[in-house]
Amino acid sequence: MQTTKPNFDCFNTNSNEYPVIFSFPHSGTFVPEDIKRSLRKDIPLTNSDWFLKELYSFIPELGFTTIQNNISRYVADPNLENIELDNNYRNVIHQTNSFGQSLYNESLSKEQIEQRILNFYQPYHDKLQQLIDNKLEVFDEIYLIDLHSFSHYPGFEMMSPADFVIGNDYDSTSSSQIKNWLANELKQRKYTVSDNFPFTGGHITKHYGARNNIHTLHLEIRYNRYIADRDFTAEEVTSYDPELFRVTQEDLYKITELLKAKLH
Repeated sequence: MQTTKPNFDCFNTNSNEYPVIFSFPHSGTFVPEDIKRSLRKDIPLTNSDWFLKELYSFIPELGFTTIQNNISRYVADPNLENIELDNNYRNVIHQTNSFGQSLYNESLSKEQIEQRILNFYQPYHDKLQQLIDNKLEVFDEIYLIDLHSFSHYPGFEMMSPADFVIGNDYDSTSSSQIKNWLANELKQRKYTVSDNFPFTGGHITKHYGARNNIHTLHLEIRYNRYIADRDFTAEEVTSYDPELFRVTQEDLYKITELLKAKLH
């Protein structure tokens, strides 16, 4: 199974100036050709973290250790726990998109699923664990911030209308202090913030935050605050509003600089 780009990009891998790691597990959109051929052509790969790496492009520039996925979550999803389902399926290999539309005309074989986990799921976690271990050799406590984006789709009443959602499994994966600090900084800039609803954190937040010396946060930004102020449907997003993007990026840059000073 060959790809034409690396599974993920890492920045400041060996830099231990700050006790922080930023993770972008759903930032990738690349689908290898052999996998693309098996996908239905009429089904969009929805609900990716479109342009999130671009929005936070300043994070590695500020010196933070960063891992960014290049592979689409529909190839393998590193933010899900690897659990076997019925018919030898694994939940980390999606069979439908986020709107419940079937991705394949023919079911994947057990061998195909296992190969994807080996090639695309496990390497992300192996690298993330290595980054964590490196930090813990230097710092008594570290912070892992998992960055995501979401849309408040019409008809999805359970989705939060807030601009940002901060999840830490109700203060079990991080201190409430770091969560509240981040929420307050966002609110000072006139963003609305939801506390652990509807996202309490995915597998990355809950798995790596199980240790007391690792504080993990799951941070979601709504599409409407950086892509475009409109309704989104079952679509693949290909552009964004430059002015909306710029304003939000400047705010996030200022908050990240404050975090840099706070944890230095």
